[in-house]
Amino acid sequence: MQFIGQLRALVAQTLGHLGTTARVLVILAGCLLLGGIIFWLCNELIYFFIARSYAEEIADVYDLNRGFARAVLWASFVVIVILAGWTLSFSKIKRRLGIAGLCAFAIGHSLLIARIDANFQRNGVAEKCYVMTRNSIKTLNRVGTDPETGRECRPLTPQIVEKLEQYRNGHRPTQITSSDPKFFDAVTGEPIVWFANNEQGSIELFDLMGFHPRTGAELTPITRQAIELWRSQNAKLIKRTAARVDDPDTFGFFDPTTGSAKLWYWRGDDGTYEFYDGPGFHARSGDAFKPVTRDIIADWRQRVEAAAAKKRADDERLARDAAERAALAAQQAREAADRERLQQQAAAEAQQKLQQMAAECDRLAGNPTDARHVGDGVSFDLLKRQADQAFDACTKAGQAFPSEPRLQYQLARAAQFKDKKLAFDILSRLTQASYPAAFDNLGGMYLYDRHDTTTAIALFRRGSELGDPDSMVSLVDLIDRGLVAVPNPEQARLALLQRAAGLGHAGAQRGYDAELQKANQARANQATQQQMLELFGAIVQGVARR
Repeated sequence: MQFIGQLRALVAQTLGHLGTTARVLVILAGCLLLGGIIFWLCNELIYFFIARSYAEEIADVYDLNRGFARAVLWASFVVIVILAGWTLSFSKIKRRLGIAGLCAFAIGHSLLIARIDANFQRNGVAEKCYVMTRNSIKTLNRVGTDPETGRECRPLTPQIVEKLEQYRNGHRPTQITSSDPKFFDAVTGEPIVWFANNEQGSIELFDLMGFHPRTGAELTPITRQAIELWRSQNAKLIKRTAARVDDPDTFGFFDPTTGSAKLWYWRGDDGTYEFYDGPGFHARSGDAFKPVTRDIIADWRQRVEAAAAKKRADDERLARDAAERAALAAQQAREAADRERLQQQAAAEAQQKLQQMAAECDRLAGNPTDARHVGDGVSFDLLKRQADQAFDACTKAGQAFPSEPRLQYQLARAAQFKDKKLAFDILSRLTQASYPAAFDNLGGMYLYDRHDTTTAIALFRRGSELGDPDSMVSLVDLIDRGLVAVPNPEQARLALLQRAAGLGHAGAQRGYDAELQKANQARANQATQQQMLELFGAIVQGVARR
C-alpha cells in the first residue's frame, strides 16, 4: 500500500508539471497501454483454455499420463499462439499460413480423436450400437435403425460386448431350460437373456443374441412384460421333467403290481431308442414320449444284440487289422534294416576300394618333399622307372577323388613321363589353386621344356613363399648358375637351403652342410691371408726403421 501511495504521488507530481493537454494525452496513452495489456492477457487466456481443452480430449482418448498430457497442452498452446498471431500479421502470406495452420490444427485434432474407435466413453456411456444380421454382427456409431437392413440398432453395453465376443467365437444361442433363470445383470440391470415365440406362440428363452433355431425369428432382449408372459405359461406346464434312463433292464419296464408301463420311449430317425421315467417331450425334436410295449422291448433288445454283435465283429476285425499291420510293419522294418545293412556294406566296400586306389597312387607317385604327401613317397628317378604303373593308379584315384589336389598332383607328376601336355594342364590348375608342390614341377617344365627362365624363376619364388622345399632347392640351383640376381648369393643360398632342410628335404640338408663348410673354409682362408699380410707389413715397417 505504501508503494502504491508513493507511485501515485510520483505520477501526480509528474503530471503536475505538464500542461492540461499533455496530461490528457499521457492519461490516454496510459489507458491505451493498460487496455492493450488486458486485451493481450485475455487473448492469451482464451488461447490457453482452447489448448487445454484440446490436450484434455487427446489425453482422454489416448489415455496419456499427466506428463504427456502437460506436454501436449504446452505444445498446443505455443502452436495456437503462433498461428493466431500470424492471422493478425500485416503479411498476406503469414495471414494465409496462420488461417491454414489453425484449420489444419482443428482438423487434425478431430482426426486424432476419430482414430481411436472406442466402444465406450470414459464415463461408461456407450459410443456405438449393434445390429444382428443372418451372416454377421454389425456395429454402428448411432443408435436407431440400420439404413441397410432396416433392423433396430441396439445400444452396445459392456454385457453386450461380452456376448458379442462369444457369438464371434462360434457360440450360438442355447435354449434356457431352468425354471428360475437370471434375466438381468445384478450390477447394471442390463438384460442377459433373449427370447422369441415358437411355432405354438409360447415364449422360449435363450442365453445369447441371434436367431431362433427353428422359426428363424430374431431373438429380442428380455423385457418385464415378456418375463410375466413366460412365467404365466410356465406355470401351466408339467412341473416335473422326465429323466432319461440309461439302463432300462435294471430300472424295469413295467410296474410289478399293476402291469402298467414304467418307461416311456423316444425313437430317432436312425432307429435308436431313448428311455425316460415319465411322460414328456423330447428336448431336440419336440416329439411326445410314448409308453413302452412288448413289441418295442423286443425290437430294442434285437437292436441292442445286433449292435453288440456288430461291435464284437468290429473289435475282432480291428484286432486282426492291428495284428496284420504290426506284422507287416515288423517285416518292413526287418527288410529296411537288411537293405540298409547291405547298402552300408556295399558303401564300405566301395569306399575301401577307393581308398586302396588312393593308397596305390600315394605309394607309386607320392613326392617325399610334398607337405601333403601320404606314405614314404618316391624320388623322381624311381618314379621314372615305374611311370606306367603310377600313371594308371593315379588316373583311377583321380577319377575316384576328383576334388583331392594331392592325387591330381601325383597324377601330373607321373604324367611328366607319359603325357607332358596333361601334366602341364594339371600343374597349371594346381598352381592357380596355390598347391605348393606343383610350383617346382611346373617351373621345371617351363625351364627345361619351354626354356622360359623368367616364368620358371617366378614359379620357384612363389613355391618358396608357400613353403615348398623343392622350389627352394631349384631356386638355389639357378642362383649358382647365375640366372637369378641377388645382392648376396652366398647368403641367399644358405638361407634357402637352411629353410628347405628345416622342412625335411634331405638333399637340401646335405647342400646346406656343404655350403656352410665351404663358407667356413673361405672365412678361415681369408683370416690366414689377413694375418700374413699383417705380418708382412710389420716386417716391412721394421726394415724401414732400420
